[in-house]
Amino acid sequence: MVTLLKKALVALMPVLLFFGCSSMQIHKTALPEKATLQKSKIAVIPFYNYTQTPMAGYSAASIAATLLKAHGFSAVPQNLQPDSDTLTDENRIDLQKRIAIFRQQGYRYILSGEVTEWRYKSGIDAEPVVGLVINVIDTADGKVRYSAAGSQNALSTDALSTVAQHILDKLLP
Repeated sequence: MVTLLKKALVALMPVLLFFGCSSMQIHKTALPEKATLQKSKIAVIPFYNYTQTPMAGYSAASIAATLLKAHGFSAVPQNLQPDSDTLTDENRIDLQKRIAIFRQQGYRYILSGEVTEWRYKSGIDAEPVVGLVINVIDTADGKVRYSAAGSQNALSTDALSTVAQHILDKLLP
């Protein structure tokens, strides 16, 4: 019996090591009533990009909009040009203007976000690494109703977009 258990553990070691190479961290706030959120029209705007990877904010927002639709939400991607690559007080004022515009257009919520990491690690393995923050903003009062942050690194055989899709699927309501 002990020999059989040892053989099973030895056989499982490569599998355990293989899955041990990927890690994920997720933190979320409480979700408002999901049924209300699902029935509402959501504008998905490009995420602010804090990385050196061009267009990472657009890529993340595009994946997020597609995943929201796949989960039954009425999400509409908005191809707005972010004012800059950093979120300043001036950009926050612009976001307030956008909230008013989206409210007038019948959107109840806005999905915005920030890309904190979007790259392949340097080195032989070149593992993909993604870090994201998302916010669901209520256009009625401009308050954030839901937010989540997460990061993930994966095996070098995974694509960056696959890792982004996986983490967004965990972050989105």
